[in-house]
Amino acid sequence: MPTDLTGQPLDALKQWLAISTAGEDALLLRLLETAWQICLRFTGVTALEWTDLDEALRHGIVRFAAHQYRERDEGTAQLPASIAALWRPWRMVRL
Repeated sequence: MPTDLTGQPLDALKQWLAISTAGEDALLLRLLETAWQICLRFTGVTALEWTDLDEALRHGIVRFAAHQYRERDEGTAQLPASIAALWRPWRMVRL
């Protein structure tokens, strides 16, 4: 789990969603944490800090959190292919 997602990650997500107030910050942080966990499970990468991740992984986390935010009333937010494509180069291959 990352130590802090309140700085640059939260700002990037709010910019992506065009949110300028702090009213949704708690929800957005939970979505970032969920996207972070899914990214690490999908790729097998271990990172303790946001800055430890490659830019493509960080971008995918922000995009997936935004996707979850937009789809929150639908009940399911499956991993879009565009985000999987960002993370796929780091995915562990099992034979």
